Amino acid sequence: MKVFGIDVSKWNGDFDFMKAKSEGVKFAILRGAYACSKDIKFEAYYAACKGLQIPVGVYHYSMANNATEARAEANFLIQNVLKGKQFEYPIYMDVEDKTQAALGKDKLTEIITAFCDTVEKAGYYVGIYSSTSFFQSYTHLNKLERFDKWVAHWAKSCSYKGDYGMWQFGGETNVIRSNKVAGVVCDQDYALKDYPKIIKDKGLNGYGKTAVKPPVKPVKSLAEIAREVIEGKWGNGTERKEKLSKAGYDYNAVQKEVNKLLKPPVKEVIYIVQRGDTLNSIANKYGTTVDKLASKNGIKNKNLIYSGQKIKI
Repeated sequence: MKVFGIDVSKWNGDFDFMKAKSEGVKFAILRGAYACSKDIKFEAYYAACKGLQIPVGVYHYSMANNATEARAEANFLIQNVLKGKQFEYPIYMDVEDKTQAALGKDKLTEIITAFCDTVEKAGYYVGIYSSTSFFQSYTHLNKLERFDKWVAHWAKSCSYKGDYGMWQFGGETNVIRSNKVAGVVCDQDYALKDYPKIIKDKGLNGYGKTAVKPPVKPVKSLAEIAREVIEGKWGNGTERKEKLSKAGYDYNAVQKEVNKLLKPPVKEVIYIVQRGDTLNSIANKYGTTVDKLASKNGIKNKNLIYSGQKIKI
């Protein structure tokens, strides 16, 4: 799948989300904060998207230089941006600041993990944003595999070799489509996963899991229900099937019992052996076999029967 969307911040000004939607935008990733400062356009952007039913996610531009600062940024984001809202797309840590690049792979990986763990433990679906080169040059990707990646690579295709769920394919430079959305130069993305479904199914980002009701346990026996069906208490056709299933009964099993009750009892046929009869001649007369007659009547010697003997057919 490939779903078209945008990511925006205060630098995009009074952005026209209605026009963006008419141009095919299916989601928006909004900058929530940078360091411990809230983006001044976030609330207006969030309200506009929700009003237009545009699914949203959030990115946080990090400037943390150690794990303690990373956790502080994460908690600021949770309390001042995320709390009380719902997001259909991930909450991303934007890692691209030059000061962080200078920290070395070990320390930056520790910072990223601290931020993401904090947001994840608060009940959010977390991801990391950066460019292909930044990911490869300044982080230990093997230690960050459990977090989704949003890769920035402004080209016709993405060269990132690992798994990723979002691709920022253009911004000021855009070789795939116009660099403007709603008349404004704008970063543009493709979502490669069905994030709204994933997030809602997991009960994250403000979407609490819907309690699963335990299956209804039948309270009557099959024979009782079958008799009620025959009496017309469960309706007919589709209506009957729906009612029985909703009440916790196996429709096919009930119907089988109904057919069994409606089937007229088979009257046992008894044949009195006449002079000259053989099991073979009796079997041929009643359309059965010698073996079946012998078995049903406990006859050990199939060649020995006598006049007046009663044979169950």
